[in-house]
Amino acid sequence: MSGTDWNIRPLNDELGEVLRAELLSWPGVVAKPMMGTLAFWRGKRMLGCYVNRELSKRKPEWMNAPGAPAFVCVRLRKEDAERALRRECVNPASFGFRSWVEVALVSRRHLEEAVRWLGVAYEHSPARAKKKAVRRKAGK
Repeated sequence: MSGTDWNIRPLNDELGEVLRAELLSWPGVVAKPMMGTLAFWRGKRMLGCYVNRELSKRKPEWMNAPGAPAFVCVRLRKEDAERALRRECVNPASFGFRSWVEVALVSRRHLEEAVRWLGVAYEHSPARAKKKAVRRKAGK
């Protein structure tokens, strides 16, 4: 499926389709394939990604297991990730990056939780990304 436009590629997953439609309706958000996932970006900031083993040629072990639901990974600031992890539907990201959380898309409620935290990522970039932007402006 190389060369397929992931903005319109069938995901064969109703919750994934709803997620993509919602995020692509947000100003400045685009979807791009990345390491077998559908990554969502706002400008140069990656908000998170939709992970579905069925769509990937490669099957890294951090992806959902065969038959397991697709999931969403969200990149958050440290304090936002800590808040998110106190929520019932939210888990640490399976690939182990700090300040990333994961929500399995098993129900509409889980989808709403994923969209909630993607919204937080949309509004508040992680601190590290802000520091880099400040350094670039200062000419460092």
